[in-house]
Amino acid sequence: MRIIGVDPGTVCCGYGIVESPPHPPLDKGGQRGDNSKLIHVVSGEIRMKQKDPLSERLKILYDSLKGIIGEYKPSHLCIEKIFYHKSIRSSLALGSTRGVVLLLAAENGIPVFEYNSTALKMALTGYGRAEKMQVQQMVKIILNLNSSARSEDSTDALALCICHIHSGNKLL
Repeated sequence: MRIIGVDPGTVCCGYGIVESPPHPPLDKGGQRGDNSKLIHVVSGEIRMKQKDPLSERLKILYDSLKGIIGEYKPSHLCIEKIFYHKSIRSSLALGSTRGVVLLLAAENGIPVFEYNSTALKMALTGYGRAEKMQVQQMVKIILNLNSSARSEDSTDALALCICHIHSGNKLL
């Protein structure tokens, strides 16, 4: 199972792909192991120029994610649920970027799973009100990543993948 997590933004969009074996191997006691064999496939960010019109940034986002999806062929897509923004303008722009992500999922027949920040924090740290830094640290530990090599946006996208794997929403 290969999952893509997307942390959409209008200037920077984080993405991450994690692979999980379909069934963890049996341990010596005949029990299924945990998901400690998660594999970090790729992660990064798609950067857009804030001064460019939103329509151009959405095109860049579409083309970039289309290429990533085409190359890595994920079986599931995860995205964070919409949360309240104080700025209506920011909410509308973020909704546009989410729309691009959802469109790409539909075009490629990829089921979409949404998680709120509390569920995400709970899946990674065991505490729904964990600090962002704690979540980022757990992503690095779980995926055995170099601590200096990940941006906040790509780490958030990887956290979505891990949350999805731990949730059991696998549609196998």
